Amino acid sequence: MKTLLLFFLFSLLIVFACKKKDNTPQGENEVWLLYKRFNPTVLNIKRGTTLTFINKDNANHTVTESNKKFSSGKIQSGNKYEFTFNDSTSYSIYCSYHPDNLQEQLYITVK
Repeated sequence: MKTLLLFFLFSLLIVFACKKKDNTPQGENEVWLLYKRFNPTVLNIKRGTTLTFINKDNANHTVTESNKKFSSGKIQSGNKYEFTFNDSTSYSIYCSYHPDNLQEQLYITVK
């Protein structure tokens, strides 16, 4: 029993020691995909703004517009996708890998 407890504690130590720390501040026109969430979840931007979507998670994600106006395809961990919003309208964006996750949605209004 004592060996099992030591193994468990050692495993936890390894997991936390190997976890990457990213202290980089988020840029003004960046959207982070982190822990199955978009950050931020609501944006108001000007027409012509280019947003950079950066996957800060350890899982694959997509940036998919609900009306199929655009989709990033698979964004692997550490990779990014850029899109320029030229139309004055509203966009509802989700991750196609997690379409039922209401937390992983982003709403953008372009003026």
